[in-house]
Amino acid sequence: MNEVAVLEKESGVLVEGSIQGLPSAQELMVYETWAKTAAESKMYKGVGAEAGIMMIMLAAREYGIGPAQALNGGLHIIEGKVELSARMMSALIRRAKHSVRILECSDKICSLHGKRRDTGDEFTASFSIEEAQQAGLIKDKGAWKKTPKDMLFARAMTRLARQLFADVIGIGYVEGEISGDDPKDVQVTPINELQLEHVPEIKAAEEAALLGEYSRK
Repeated sequence: MNEVAVLEKESGVLVEGSIQGLPSAQELMVYETWAKTAAESKMYKGVGAEAGIMMIMLAAREYGIGPAQALNGGLHIIEGKVELSARMMSALIRRAKHSVRILECSDKICSLHGKRRDTGDEFTASFSIEEAQQAGLIKDKGAWKKTPKDMLFARAMTRLARQLFADVIGIGYVEGEISGDDPKDVQVTPINELQLEHVPEIKAAEEAALLGEYSRK
């Protein structure tokens, strides 16, 4: 490796000319095909147009979350900020092999205990219904009224994650923190033959990306 290549690598620029961490041209082609297909399928009207779908998938890529999981409610972008569902936060933490233990979870309070596998650091986080009331989160006919236990779990999870697993969730917020809306289950329309017509395009793009990666090795 010559001196220029070494300097490029040390400065965060790969020898091939792409900035480290950014998707390659082949990956972008796959993501663009995904976004186009998702927009045309009409299955994700609530997510946004093709550009919005693309940004969600790119944000999910940095977390190692698959496009389908992100689009089906695992990740949202609100005013440029990322919201993650509580289930997704929990999954990311456990995927990193850290542990989360439920100490108590009722309609009144939720307490979670976390422990890092690498350092052994531990932390306990709680969120109570009184805190939710003080923050003005509880609304008539809202999720805080219908499923308070789940909502308390979500807020306790994000509190624990920020204190102990910031490297896992990054600058992500729990769903509803930025938007101010109660988390909603995403209803996905069943796929029919018309919506599957672009699947071969995705397959071709994925194969092209793989061939491109192999050709560079």
